[in-house]
Amino acid sequence: MVDPKNPGAVDEIIHLGDHWNEEGLRAHKKEIMALNQEVGRLFKRAYRYLAAAHLFLEEVRSYYRDTGAFNVGAFDRLSLELTHDIFIGKPRQTDNPKARHLFATGNTPDGAVSYLDTIVGHLKKRYIINGDDGTGKTTLVRRIMDAALMRGFDVEAYHCALDPSRIEHLVFPALDMAVVNSVEPHYYKPQNGDVVIDTMTCVKPVAEQLLLAERDTAREMYRRCMEEATDFIHRAKKTHDEMETYYIPYMNFEDIEARRQKVLNRILELAEEVNGRQG
Repeated sequence: MVDPKNPGAVDEIIHLGDHWNEEGLRAHKKEIMALNQEVGRLFKRAYRYLAAAHLFLEEVRSYYRDTGAFNVGAFDRLSLELTHDIFIGKPRQTDNPKARHLFATGNTPDGAVSYLDTIVGHLKKRYIINGDDGTGKTTLVRRIMDAALMRGFDVEAYHCALDPSRIEHLVFPALDMAVVNSVEPHYYKPQNGDVVIDTMTCVKPVAEQLLLAERDTAREMYRRCMEEATDFIHRAKKTHDEMETYYIPYMNFEDIEARRQKVLNRILELAEEVNGRQG
């Protein structure tokens, strides 16, 4: 939910409660409150499993660092070579570059959903980063983003749905190019002309079977927690849909449609005002 920061002056509040029959809804107050409480309970369970999934994924990522298998020097060289390959010879786009932060994927009632292909599939070129969790892929993406901003390129940064602090993918509109972190469960198949970077080249093999088993167990626990979280989100959605059945008979959809048209016209008016000032 987003609260208005400057109501009236900048933000406009649309209250759809103006279009419902309050008397009819009050007749089902007990059922609505019970279902709403159950939705809240199910979401709490889902969030706990998502938190557990994140914890186990961090265990997977720590494997290469804790065993000393990750070669920092080799990774730094890879970062410099990739940055050079992407930006060498390309003039600055602007002296005031901006980063736009978005999501390409999400955890939904139907599981993980990705719209990555609609974002990067049409671009002229993609750099696809492959490698296991914990081999520096997200760090590499962040370094490329910082390099792009320093060189004056606008960036679209796409964050991880499980851990929004992590940036997984980048799009540079001025270069018609993207950097894609091919990661579970959103693997991306390279197209003709794409460049594939494998961060596993920065990892020394670990022969100790016990350590490998620990990593694989953590990964399996991550997947199981994600499955449980999805199940609870699905149940929450189903319960919410049941709650909506009590609202539908008491909503004035004709009035809502009229309000929608009014809002749309207002948006178009504001767009004309902005275009007029820019022109």
